[in-house]
This record gives sequence, C-alpha cells and structure tokens, in this order.
Amino acid sequence: MSLHLNLKDEQGFTLLEIIAVFFLVALLYALVGPSVWNRLDQGKVKATQAQMAIFRNCLDDYRLDFGTYPSTEEGLRALWQAPARTEELWNGPYINGSIPKDPWGTPYVYRYPGEKNQESYDLYSLGADRREGGTGIDADLYLWREESNEAEGFMEP
Repeated sequence: MSLHLNLKDEQGFTLLEIIAVFFLVALLYALVGPSVWNRLDQGKVKATQAQMAIFRNCLDDYRLDFGTYPSTEEGLRALWQAPARTEELWNGPYINGSIPKDPWGTPYVYRYPGEKNQESYDLYSLGADRREGGTGIDADLYLWREESNEAEGFMEP
C-alpha cells in the first residue's frame, strides 16, 4: 500500500480569500461599530441617572429618620450601615446591599452640605473619564436637589 498525497485535492482557504473576509469584517465594524458604542454609552448614562434617582429616594428616607442627610464623612454608606452612635434613630438599611459604583466602575461623589448645592447635598458621577469635568460622555452627571433645574433633576454642567 502506498500513500500518495495530492496537494491539489486538499480543501482550504487561500490567502486572498482570508484577506477579503478580514476586509469585509473591518468594513462592517467601521460602519456599525460607532452606533453600537454610542448606544452603550447612552445606556451607561441612563443607568447612572437611574441609580442616582434611587439614591435620592433613599437619602430622603434617611432624612425623614434623622432630620438631616448623612454627612460627607458618613457618605452613602450610611444608607446600608448605621453610622456610629446613631443606631437608635437608624431604620435602615435604606438601600439593598452595598452602594454600587457607577457604570464606569467609579464610586459616586457625595457631599453634604453640598458645594454646588448649598441647600442640600451634591451627588454626581465623574463620567466615563473618571475625572472632574469633561465634555460629552466624559462629562460629570449631577443629581441636583433644586427645583429650578431640569424636571428630573439631572444635568451636565
């Protein structure tokens, strides 16, 4: 018995076919990719707004029990863990589980009394760039407590 291999009978792709497929995939990505990434960014902004709306309700419940919002030092942690020497007033947890980070993986910024909103607290996300300031998707997302701002209380500076 003799083994005879005929290379012309083997199945496979030519280099030209592989390059053509790679080019078509790259073209498709270039056409569809930006809209997909934009949708993902919009989803993260909406998720941030939803989380901060939940925080607003939880902070209001906390205030009903204590007559004030948690201090900057106590932070949002006071919503799920009683601050020291306040156990008798604390009717929490006011939020289920620990405080989540924003969709970009950064802790929310909470200050009471607020620097931008002196009548209440400041609550905001640093956005996609994880730094103060920024524009577009990198802009900070604020939750204001002032009635004069946008109807939902969210805005970019």
